[in-house]
Amino acid sequence: MPRLRRGLAAAVALTSMIMLPPGASAVAEESDVTAEHMPLGPADLETVVEPAQDIAPGVTYQKFSQGRATDLWSVELEIGWPGGKSWRVGNRTYADAMVADLADKGFAGRVDTRQVPVLTGSGGSLPENMVRVGRFDAGDQAAANRLKGWLETSGYAARTVYTAQDGSPGTGPWQVQVVKVDPTANVAFKAVHGQDVSTAQTVRDMATAAGALVAVNGSEFDIDSPTNANHSGFGGDPEGLYVTGNNLLSEANNGRTALLLEGAGARVRVDEVTSRTQVTAADGQVRQIDGINRMPGRIRGCGGIGADHRLDGKGADPETRPWRGALCVDDDEVVIFRPEWGTQTPRPDAAKSVDVVMDGTWKVTEIRATGGPIPAGSRILQGIGTGADWLRAHAAVGETFKPGTSITDSQGKSVTGPTFSAVAGGGPALVRNGEVLVNTVANGMYDPVWGTPGSAVVERHPRTLAGVTAAGELLLVTIDGRDPQNSVGVTAQEAAEVMKWLGAKDALSLGIGGDTTLVTKGALSNRPMDSWTASGPTERKVGNAVVVVNK
Repeated sequence: MPRLRRGLAAAVALTSMIMLPPGASAVAEESDVTAEHMPLGPADLETVVEPAQDIAPGVTYQKFSQGRATDLWSVELEIGWPGGKSWRVGNRTYADAMVADLADKGFAGRVDTRQVPVLTGSGGSLPENMVRVGRFDAGDQAAANRLKGWLETSGYAARTVYTAQDGSPGTGPWQVQVVKVDPTANVAFKAVHGQDVSTAQTVRDMATAAGALVAVNGSEFDIDSPTNANHSGFGGDPEGLYVTGNNLLSEANNGRTALLLEGAGARVRVDEVTSRTQVTAADGQVRQIDGINRMPGRIRGCGGIGADHRLDGKGADPETRPWRGALCVDDDEVVIFRPEWGTQTPRPDAAKSVDVVMDGTWKVTEIRATGGPIPAGSRILQGIGTGADWLRAHAAVGETFKPGTSITDSQGKSVTGPTFSAVAGGGPALVRNGEVLVNTVANGMYDPVWGTPGSAVVERHPRTLAGVTAAGELLLVTIDGRDPQNSVGVTAQEAAEVMKWLGAKDALSLGIGGDTTLVTKGALSNRPMDSWTASGPTERKVGNAVVVVNK
């Protein structure tokens, strides 16, 4: 029978494992969780439940641990095929050919295969074949690294992997951190950014600036990383919807799932969201606005308007659907900049561009070249291509534009309110009306050619999750990963099962991977891991955060 350890006995046994956040107190109470086993791994794994800790009246932190390390380190090789090279191939013939080549050089290779579902068309599944060499215990990464070096010396492109990442059935281990906020608690929920929207900052720094009781990472963003070949140069720029204080600071990737806080209808909601902004010139002409606080011509995550199309040539043309992590481009745009963006507007790489500078009443004060200062309280319309032509034709110093913005849910109803905040995270939705619902396609988290879900869905990663219970409690959850001895992370499906187990009525995924960070009362309360081969926890700079603050 599944075993669950609770109360003071578990608290005594685990005292040395985790430090209480400053100001928190251990409470020896029964967990609200009714099931006796986290829905991760085999049913005979023991679930260790630490006592809940009071962060503030009505705000608690609790940690759950389960499982043991049984996966293996291995070395994965890039596979050659007629179209190029990749780490995974659908045609096993190419993988088998590489295994034979390895044997000729004295290496014992193998093919590991996983089946991934096809989410579009007629459905079914497709194989993904990986070529690997070596099997080393969880504590012997060094041996895998040595083998990687020998393989590289023999002419192979290689990387060290831990097989738990594949998403196949396993035994973990897992560490889950849960913050629960009672609807009667005297706190407010907000989304916040760092010094400015264009610059990334750690969750802990944002929490300190906000005076937060609790903070987790929010949206995914235009990360400055070798894996982001299309980085814009602005590392804090959110991917998709970001609202704070009822101010739209980044437009939605229309149709993606978002966390809605302190808005119309409920204090916490999860729904698919669309934003629309337009300006009306003094001569009555109307222009739809393409973006808010981002480099014109570059739509990270797509889901915009106009003539957007994916830079990689995949998808539709024009492309209005959201595509997580993809870059759409459009040579003819108008983007609004606010002082929250930073001190200066960007200078687009476009043949035609212009800044129209306005005061807080949207009265035009200057028409200038791009790349100038953003005055306090101002708004700036920046245009490229035909967008620049439109601004030059309809803007004049001394005349006033009339703005209009709507943010609506999946039913077309407004979600805003005086203290409204929102973030669209890494997606997808996880739970809807108390049942598991992983809406991968709606969030553009699949391959547009093959219809298979992306690695962010099917592989295990650290994840930050948010949800709301039927009683109106806010759940902020981090599941650590990329750490074989402590926690391997979860797939999107596993994350959904955990949120349902925790009592979520509705839930979604926020930023994942190395973004995953939980801060309580100023203390780091999880283990953020930048990669599987990282030497230890690292606090990554991210675009924004979701915080709980005293009223």
